[in-house]
Amino acid sequence: APDDPRLPASSLYAAAALRAGCSYANFTPSTGLRAPALAETVADSGLPHAGRDGKTGQTLLRSVLAPMFLQRALPVRAWSGSNLLGGGDGAALADPAAAAAKNAGKERVLTDTFGTAPEGEVHIDDVPAMGDWKTAWDHIAFDGFLGSRMVLQTIWQGCDSALAAPLVLDLARLLARSHELGLSGPRPELGFYFKDPDGGTSAALAEQYATLLGFAERLRGQA
Repeated sequence: APDDPRLPASSLYAAAALRAGCSYANFTPSTGLRAPALAETVADSGLPHAGRDGKTGQTLLRSVLAPMFLQRALPVRAWSGSNLLGGGDGAALADPAAAAAKNAGKERVLTDTFGTAPEGEVHIDDVPAMGDWKTAWDHIAFDGFLGSRMVLQTIWQGCDSALAAPLVLDLARLLARSHELGLSGPRPELGFYFKDPDGGTSAALAEQYATLLGFAERLRGQA
């Protein structure tokens, strides 16, 4: 509850990282460093940290497609989605509160791009038999010239661990280098990797990627 003084488990891990003098990345939709009780500790730590909730599948695709509709002036009337997944993620997201936090990140990409969220929801279903594999389906209703009504549907099938592993390795290396150079605070330059990045970054994947490359060159140039 908002008035509960206890920290959630994810924030205890985050606090332990700060206490150990380690940079920190939150690849889950959990609270982590964003617990209000940690705000002063985070500011005083002088450590670099990044994001919340890794962007590996459905939201990755949304961050590519949403700017396309906007740039081609194709009004999106509705954007609905469904996820089928098993493993630890499926079990964790069976909790309505956890699913709501996850969906907020998925919807944020659309809101940040269009200025408002289109009609439609994302549903998450735990299917234990799928193990570490997941299927994500999107149904996008949009208007073309003279109000012509059209639909785009996408299906994403992938192994979540295989999608996430290289991103986590990148984040570990980039944050370690940031720490080595004395950079501190939130790193919006790493928004490419997250559904809910630190402020100051575009929601469009191409722009996030350009920002990431510029940041990597900055880190390289100070070798």
